[in-house]
Amino acid sequence: MNPPVRAALPAVAVLAPRAPAIRRHALAYLCRAAWLGAAIAAVPLSSAAQTAPRTAAQDRIVYDIPAGPLASTAMRFAGEAGVTLSFDPALAQDRRSPGLRGPYGVEEGLAAVLAGSGLEAVREAGGYRLRASVAPQGARTLSPVIVSAQADSAWTSPVGYRATRGASASKMDVPVNETPQRVSTIGQEQIRDQAISSVAEAVRYSAGVRPYDYGVTDDDVIVRGISLTGTGLYRDGMRLMQNGFMTNIEPYGLERLDVVHGPASVLYGQAAPGGLLNAVTKRPRAERLREVGVEVGSFDRRQVTADIGGAVNDAGNVMARLTVLKRDAGTQWDYLDANRTYVAPALTWVGEDTRVTLLAQYQKDETGFIIPYYRDTPFGPSRGSINVNGPDGFHEKETISAGYLIEHEFGNGMKLRHNLRYLDGTNLRQEMRNRGLGADGRSMTRLAMLRPDGEHTLVTDTQLEGRFKTGIAQHQMIVGLDYYRSKLDWRILSLNGRVAPLDLVQPVYIRPNWQDSFLSDRAMSRNEQLGVYVQDQIKFGERWVLSLAGRHDSARINSTYDTRLTPTGPISTARVNRTDNAFTGRAGLIYLAPNGLAPYLSYTTAFQPPLGTTTATDQHGRPYEPEEGKQIELGVRYAPPQADYSVSAAIYDLRKTNVRTPSQLDPRFDTQTGEVRSRGLELEGSGELGGGFSVIAAYTYLDAKVTRSNLAYEVGTQRAANPRHAASLWGKYRRDKLELGVGVRHIASAPGDAAQPSGPVPRNDGYTLVDAMAAYQLGAWRLSLNVGNLFDKQYKTQCNVMRGGASFCVLGYERDIRLGATYRF
Repeated sequence: MNPPVRAALPAVAVLAPRAPAIRRHALAYLCRAAWLGAAIAAVPLSSAAQTAPRTAAQDRIVYDIPAGPLASTAMRFAGEAGVTLSFDPALAQDRRSPGLRGPYGVEEGLAAVLAGSGLEAVREAGGYRLRASVAPQGARTLSPVIVSAQADSAWTSPVGYRATRGASASKMDVPVNETPQRVSTIGQEQIRDQAISSVAEAVRYSAGVRPYDYGVTDDDVIVRGISLTGTGLYRDGMRLMQNGFMTNIEPYGLERLDVVHGPASVLYGQAAPGGLLNAVTKRPRAERLREVGVEVGSFDRRQVTADIGGAVNDAGNVMARLTVLKRDAGTQWDYLDANRTYVAPALTWVGEDTRVTLLAQYQKDETGFIIPYYRDTPFGPSRGSINVNGPDGFHEKETISAGYLIEHEFGNGMKLRHNLRYLDGTNLRQEMRNRGLGADGRSMTRLAMLRPDGEHTLVTDTQLEGRFKTGIAQHQMIVGLDYYRSKLDWRILSLNGRVAPLDLVQPVYIRPNWQDSFLSDRAMSRNEQLGVYVQDQIKFGERWVLSLAGRHDSARINSTYDTRLTPTGPISTARVNRTDNAFTGRAGLIYLAPNGLAPYLSYTTAFQPPLGTTTATDQHGRPYEPEEGKQIELGVRYAPPQADYSVSAAIYDLRKTNVRTPSQLDPRFDTQTGEVRSRGLELEGSGELGGGFSVIAAYTYLDAKVTRSNLAYEVGTQRAANPRHAASLWGKYRRDKLELGVGVRHIASAPGDAAQPSGPVPRNDGYTLVDAMAAYQLGAWRLSLNVGNLFDKQYKTQCNVMRGGASFCVLGYERDIRLGATYRF
């Protein structure tokens, strides 16, 4: 793959552009945190975590086996330990194991896996055999000891494919069955099994969530028919950024990725009504973790990873972790890379009542932007790998962030959490845009631009949580105050000279003169949000849960937009300085049946001010008001007691109002009288089915329409890129050391663009794709093979009507093969 050409930015006399540099004090924070994380390798582990003398029976291996049915858990342990284990299946029936995490020898590991089960392992020729525990002669039988373990929490990876607890929809650690909104969770096991390397890959087996099936530019997804844009991305419960192109989320650095379906403003403030994504960062833990991995694959993919951590003092109350990823890779498109460097050190100190975690992250991405380009011409189809940008296009992203998570227990059920993060990022963009089909019917006219963007973000969230009783009611209540501040410097340098058109059938890339450019646009946007919220989760006895929440926000936008048409032309300036106050709320009622059935009903609202770089006004010269959303959701979850699977179903009516539509007084301006509506059904199930089988299943029916518009031809039309039907099924089978997985994803055809005043609307293809996985545990090594789009199905997506009326599409992801090896020691 040819390396992209880096163009030097020209100097200009007015509004001189320079790529914003990362602030020195933030870099200092990261260096210190990285030093603490790297100290893991130099500081001896506590005596409890030291490796025992290596013997045939007590050779220590690091295990990460979740709780589950005793039979499957014990067999997984035996497979990873490399020993033979035999038992009568009837002996293990209806028994469970607490699982196993950390370094263990064979016999102590077996004892831990069998803890509380009433069974024991005895050595015999060739391996071990399970039997009912036998008390020594003369021994007095004691009362049984109940062994329990919380295998899942809101801020750790779920056990297997099924999450039982969460906090993204409540900001409190609560059971999923007691949450009055649907939440999809992607944990570490799914990330590993499916070789997930992006948010788009992570959510493709979740109901109600649609990633874009092309490119690697950003993490934007559609939830319940509404794009999340930059306002829908959160990390550790705090908003990540204002500009969605500034950085991407690295899945290898996550404990879990939660998708909240429907409005979430009641706890987070300004957000898209469709929902939000909350990424939970990997955190230190006491047990020793040593993992390194390599991956190679299609498009010259080469990747190395490391995840190292554990206790760093004898007391075991200081823990560190260092997560690292380095990837060099191309893509199916010419000159488009997917390179990444990710370094995330973390340090945790645990006191008697206080827990402090320091988190830092450095990430650099070298990638690009895909513009719709594919079409059938009278001279043949476009070349499949064509890239509008050619060798000149690139996005160079660099972000650094540092922050902390503090939790203090006061006793009597009261605790305080205070979280903070500072992010400093830059994105140097050099790209070309599709500007329509040439007169010859086979060439594309293009527009070239350079965009050096920078953003600085500070966000903090303070919560006081209490648990108390009033009569028969048990309360879990949270009162919080959060603050968000972002400064975005967004620029466009336009070229003076003409950009050569691109032949779609036989592309020849002719570089423009990037030096002959001038600063034509600059937006300086400052966003602030201050919110106060309260939520009370009230449980009446053991069966009814009432969830009530309310929030008041004050959101301020201060934007200046300077623009000019020529290098020496006059500068036109538009300004917006406004403050919006909003109240949002949620009410939900849940019934918890003894058999694991949990029906619920909820109503929730949202608000979303205009993007910070938007300075346009309506026909009266007034800035645009925030868009508003409201949703009613009726659902049910089913998680049978003692089972390791759960299923959910939800129907909803979601409406977004204050949507912009052309004014009837003056079509040059918009007015906010439009409305869009999403109605749908979401079915989802996940977990272990027994016999070594695990599954993730999802189905979505989505009726997303424009319900009010001043353009008569828009009313009643299906919204772009929102298929009515989507279904997926992922299954995995484990037997001893072997794992086999296969997935099927079906997406129905959908309009690629909004309704047009005349002529047909281009449609994205409907398609069915197959993914596959095979893995084998060879001692401390895990060898894996993943294939996305196994049969290399070709399909068209993002079919847009471009300038001049011609439609262009993008070819979706081709077959992608990834071969990996992970070593744990």
